[in-house]
Amino acid sequence: MTPCSNSTSLPEKHLSSNPDTIHPYLQKALNHPDLVGAVALFNPSPSPPTTWPRLLPSTTNQILLYPGSFNPPHSGHLATIQYFADRRALLTTVAFFIFCDPSSVILTKNKKHNSIILPRSLRNTIFYQTPELTQLISEGWLHLLVGSMESHISYLRILTDSINGDGWRVKLVGFLGGDKLSAESPPHLPPGELTAWGPVDEFLIINARRPVDFYTPRADTKPRDLPGCTAWEREEGGGETELGIPWVCRALTVPGEPLIRFRASQRSASNGVSSTDVRRIMCGVPDERLYEHLKEHVLGCGLLVDCLEKYRGKKGEGGQQGE
Repeated sequence: MTPCSNSTSLPEKHLSSNPDTIHPYLQKALNHPDLVGAVALFNPSPSPPTTWPRLLPSTTNQILLYPGSFNPPHSGHLATIQYFADRRALLTTVAFFIFCDPSSVILTKNKKHNSIILPRSLRNTIFYQTPELTQLISEGWLHLLVGSMESHISYLRILTDSINGDGWRVKLVGFLGGDKLSAESPPHLPPGELTAWGPVDEFLIINARRPVDFYTPRADTKPRDLPGCTAWEREEGGGETELGIPWVCRALTVPGEPLIRFRASQRSASNGVSSTDVRRIMCGVPDERLYEHLKEHVLGCGLLVDCLEKYRGKKGEGGQQGE
């Protein structure tokens, strides 16, 4: 199954006259007249990245979007980002965008222990100040994107199309956590709700970081087909690699019928961190024990505990949280 291309690559001689990193395109997209709504790149430091990944002329480059509540950012999120950072050459990923959902969106989600919503500025600050991620930001590979549900995807679509317009081959890929597709539900319905993503080129899901319910390592010879999708097909020339065996299908119930790529690994290396358990600690553990209970699981534990203690104090005074 071959994906539809939204761009025809130009000869390398022509490409040599165009920027060969994503850097100039980032600002160009921020100022584009077709941008829907406000959007920004979160970077409190006045110093720009010291290096930038280079666009490759001989292959399709990928821009990967990793959205979520991240309420709070925890070690499982860090491990997932590091997984892709370590394999960026294999996936030809030139940029990795984290998008923290607005607080108003998190409030609409039916999750356990969801009474405390961290300000988005804090969630981004925690990511930014995590040493392993600070390094990836300084290299120009990792980006923290701030905007609305509409504006962030508008920005990434404009960014991708702008790079394609200069003759490079690049696609916008939405990364799905292992719980975002299910053998029990078509992709346009929960838990996936892929329609809400907007115009991404395709989706990627892996089981190396979190198990999926449609494939059991060492037991299944192929993934179980998903309702509302074409049958899984093994990609041509796609042998087992460090990323897993590549399979592909189309989401027929999602506008544009985007491709879903699945990398089937023989083991899932989940570190066992549960967002639900972390939120339960945030809501129920006394102030004096918060740090002890959270330090092994969350990023920026000191910042998080300070915020929780202040929130609890304000709550007692009838205060409200901000974005």
